[in-house]
Amino acid sequence: MAPDSAQGRVSKFEAALERARRDASYAAYSALANAQSEAPAGQLAPFKLAVLRNFTVEPLLPVIEAQLILAGRLPDTYVADFNTTATEALNPDAGLYHHQADAIIIANWLEAAAPRLANAFPEMTAAEVAAEIDRLCDETVRVLGAIRRRSQAPVLINNFPLPDPPAMGILDAQGSGHSAAVIRLNQALQSAVAEIADVYWVDYLSLFAGHGYRRAADDRHWAMAKAPLGRDILASLGRHYGALIRALIGRVSKCLVLDCDNTLWGGIVGEDGIDGIKVGPDHGGAAYYALQREALNLRSRGVMLAINSKNNEADVLEVLNDHPGMLLKENHFVSLQINWDDKATNLRRIAEELNIGLDALVFVDDSTFECDYVRQALPEVEVLHLTGEPSGYRRLLADRAYFDTLTLSAEDAKRSDMMAAERTRKRMAASAETVEDYLRGLDIRAEIGTPGPREIGRVAQLTQKTNQFNLTTRRYTEGDIERFIADSDWSVYHLKLSDKVADIGLIGVALAKASKADDRLEIDTFLMSCRALGRGAEQALLARVVADAADRGLSHVTGSYLPTRKNGQVEGFYEKQGFRKAGEDGDGVVWQTSSGAASLRAPDWITLTDGAPDTPEDTTHKTEGTTHVGQ
Repeated sequence: MAPDSAQGRVSKFEAALERARRDASYAAYSALANAQSEAPAGQLAPFKLAVLRNFTVEPLLPVIEAQLILAGRLPDTYVADFNTTATEALNPDAGLYHHQADAIIIANWLEAAAPRLANAFPEMTAAEVAAEIDRLCDETVRVLGAIRRRSQAPVLINNFPLPDPPAMGILDAQGSGHSAAVIRLNQALQSAVAEIADVYWVDYLSLFAGHGYRRAADDRHWAMAKAPLGRDILASLGRHYGALIRALIGRVSKCLVLDCDNTLWGGIVGEDGIDGIKVGPDHGGAAYYALQREALNLRSRGVMLAINSKNNEADVLEVLNDHPGMLLKENHFVSLQINWDDKATNLRRIAEELNIGLDALVFVDDSTFECDYVRQALPEVEVLHLTGEPSGYRRLLADRAYFDTLTLSAEDAKRSDMMAAERTRKRMAASAETVEDYLRGLDIRAEIGTPGPREIGRVAQLTQKTNQFNLTTRRYTEGDIERFIADSDWSVYHLKLSDKVADIGLIGVALAKASKADDRLEIDTFLMSCRALGRGAEQALLARVVADAADRGLSHVTGSYLPTRKNGQVEGFYEKQGFRKAGEDGDGVVWQTSSGAASLRAPDWITLTDGAPDTPEDTTHKTEGTTHVGQ
C-alpha cells in the first residue's frame, strides 16, 4: 500500500500491522518486523531483547519482533555472537549487560550443546550419558546464575526436541534408548534451574512433536549454516516466544467472545431449529463440540466467556440449556449479547459490563463480513476468523495463545463464578436504600498482610495484568516480588477480600520502599482488581500502608500517578485520599501525605484482619515448561 500522504493513505507500517493481525504467516510477520522503523513516534513502548545462542536464530527473530510489535512494544534486539553464551554470561563487560535487556532468550540446539549425546549415542555407556546430562545441567546453572547476579531480566530457555531418527532405530523404544535420554536431560535441566528466579521454558519438544520433526527441522540448513529451524515451524515457534513475553508484560486477553451459528454449532438455529443444528461428540457436530471443549478449558484457566450473536435470544438460550450435544451452557457465560445490533456495539457492551478494556476481548466468528467489520470498528479487539475445515477450529484458537499466562491462581479458576456472585451483589444494591446500607449489608472482610510463597505468583500476576486501577502500571515477576519481600527496605502487601456472597480472593497489591535519608515511604505500586472496586477496599489498603510508615518512624508517604491510556480513573485517587501534590515525576505527578494522617482510615463497613502468609494449600503455581497452563 502507498505511504502516508495528505490524502490519508495508509503507511507501510500500518499496512503491515493490519496484515499481521489478519494473517498469522511468516511472510506477514517478516513484513511487520521490516516496517518497524516507520512506526509513529511514541506509538510503541520500547522493549530491549537480548539473544544468546549456539545456532543461527536470525530467521526466527522477525517473528519474535513482530509479536512484540503486536503487543505494543518496539523491539531493540541484541544478538550475541554465535556460540558465546557462557562467555557473554560470565563477562560483566559483555554486550548482554550493556544492552540492559527487558528479557533474555537463550537458544540452544542439542547438536551444538552435546554433540556426542545428539549424534553418537550408541557409542556412549550409561555412565557417560549420565555424566553428559550432569555436565549440561551444571553449565546451564552456571550461565543462569551469572546472568542473575547481573540482571533481573526474565530468561527464556528452551528444552530439546526428541532425536529423529533415534540412533538406536526400532530398539530405541524398547528400553532406555536415545529418546529416553533426551527426555531425562530435559527433566534434569528443569529440576536444576527450578530455584533460579524468573526462568521460563520454551517447549521445543512439544512444538516439534506437534509439527512433525521432519517439517520442523532443516538438516540441510543445519549442515550449511547451523540454522536448524525449518520454515514450517518459524511462525509457530515465534508466536510461542511472543506468548511468553506478552504474559511477562501483562498483554494477555481476558474474555473470549463467541458467535453462535456455524461457530458453537453447525447450521443456523433460526432456520434449522434446535433439532437441525449440528453439535455433539458424534460425526457432524464433533468439530463444534471440540471448540466448546477448548472454550471450557480456557474458562477453567480463568478466561471469561461471552456470546455475541445476531439471533433471537430465546432460540440461543434453548440450544444452550436444552440441546444434549452442548458442552457450553448458559451459566458458563458472564455476558450474553444476543440481539440484532451490530457486533461492534455488542462488544462495547461486553467490555463495559465486565469493566475491562476492549483490548482484553478476543472475538471469534466464522463470518468474513463480521470479522472485517469488528477489525475496522474496534482495532483494539483481537479477532479470530474461523476459516477452513471446522475440524481445525479448536487448533486455530489454541495456537494463537491469546490467553496464555505464567501462573494459574485460585482466583483465576473461580473468576466466572465470581462474576455470577457480582450479579447477585448488583441485585442487592438495587434493593438497598443507600450505598452505605448496601455495603454494610455485605459483611465485607478485608485481610491485609505480606504474601507468602503460595501467594507470590498471584501478586506478580496482578502487577502484570492490572491496567485500570493501577497508579503506576509497573510490571514485576515472581522473582521481583520475592526480592522485595526479602529486602527490609521494602514493604509488600496483599489484600484479600470476601463478603457474605462469596470469597473474592486476592485482589489488591501495594509495594512501598522506605528511605530513611528522605524520611519517607515511597509507594511504588498500588493496584486493585477492577472487580473489587466500589467497596472502599482500596482506602483500607492505603490506610494500612500509611499507618505502617508511621510505625517505621517515617514522617511522610509519597505516591506517584503515572498516566497510561487505561488508568485515567485513578488520576485523582491520592488527592481524594487527602494527599497533596508534591511535584512532577517525569510524565506523572507525585503526591504526599503525613504518615500520621488521622483522616485516612478504612471504611467502617469493612472488618480488617492481619493476613498471615498462605501456606496450607497451593493456590498459585508456576507453569512447568510452557505457557500452556495458566491465565
